[in-house]
Amino acid sequence: VYVGQAGMSRHDPDYFALYVGNHVLGGSGLVSTLGEEVRNKRGLSYSVYSYFSPMRVDGPFLMVAQTKNEQADQALDVMRATLERFVSEGPTEVELEAAKQNLIGGFPLRISSNSKIVEYISMTGFYDYPLDWLDTLTDRLAAVDVEQVRDAFARRINATAGIAVVVGGTSG
Repeated sequence: VYVGQAGMSRHDPDYFALYVGNHVLGGSGLVSTLGEEVRNKRGLSYSVYSYFSPMRVDGPFLMVAQTKNEQADQALDVMRATLERFVSEGPTEVELEAAKQNLIGGFPLRISSNSKIVEYISMTGFYDYPLDWLDTLTDRLAAVDVEQVRDAFARRINATAGIAVVVGGTSG
């Protein structure tokens, strides 16, 4: 099950609020809001997540779940309802702080090898980021607050829109 809509670009002013907010929504896998609602509470999917794929232009925002054919409609309904609630209410302070700590604490692993460092340097050049982009990344993540996330999601993500694609055999 895929649900998608327009997301954001790499230079979007809401980039960090959407990125950190999505970590709460579905970017952190099993401990995310989608993971709790779709997988843990209802057992509708082993894997459920969401992500932005920012590019030079607006890339997509996607929610994805793998489920049994006979549960696909229910999983889709729960995914949409969870997104709608997240867009209207946003994360809690505790959820946002945990997401920021996870992203910031995991950052050293994202640059732990020469090849990973080269990927970030290439990305910095390709997207015309300032030379201190990597040096200031964790500070910009830490600066995101709940109101910024709520505002960015409310303005940018239409919880009732989005195209849903369900792939699988028929249930009958």
